Amino acid sequence: MTKADLLDVVRAAVGARRSVVPYHPLSAPGLLSWIAGTTQLRRTFDAKNWQICRRDGIESIYHPDLGIKVVFQNAERAGDPVSDPLAANRKGAASARAVELGQGELFPEHRVEKEQEKAELNAMTWILFVQADDTTVRAELSCPIAISDEQYDGFHERILLVQGGEWDDPVTLSDDGEPPADYEVNVSRKG
Repeated sequence: MTKADLLDVVRAAVGARRSVVPYHPLSAPGLLSWIAGTTQLRRTFDAKNWQICRRDGIESIYHPDLGIKVVFQNAERAGDPVSDPLAANRKGAASARAVELGQGELFPEHRVEKEQEKAELNAMTWILFVQADDTTVRAELSCPIAISDEQYDGFHERILLVQGGEWDDPVTLSDDGEPPADYEVNVSRKG
């Protein structure tokens, strides 16, 4: 995974959230963001040997060789160096099980070869958190320790992708450090 790949997922999710119109249901921003984020996560990593995973009703991607699972998650808080991310919705038993069972994979050098289904079930679970509202976009890729009171509780590692104020800076979000090119469009009348 590269930061540029993950930022493509963030862009898709934020774009979908911001495409909502007043006629949409109130839940549309989060739902459209989740659908677009999950779709782009799969589209981006399909060619890199990641597989679609739907274990326990959790839509994610899974890499069988790495033993890692990644889930897209809308967040109330993310990309904040001071505070842990906060999921936009409560986490249930399936999420708690995925996080708990994935703890054994923290040290791959001690991993015992397992059959495919058990390996997927025990895969270390990473969460791509994306927080987007009217003025702020933040994102991070983090590996939770546990779920307590229907929310993530502690993290092994947090990789901040977009922090406050960075979203409007195209250089920060570009994978090549170049601002986007300006295109000149010529409009002419057909005779």
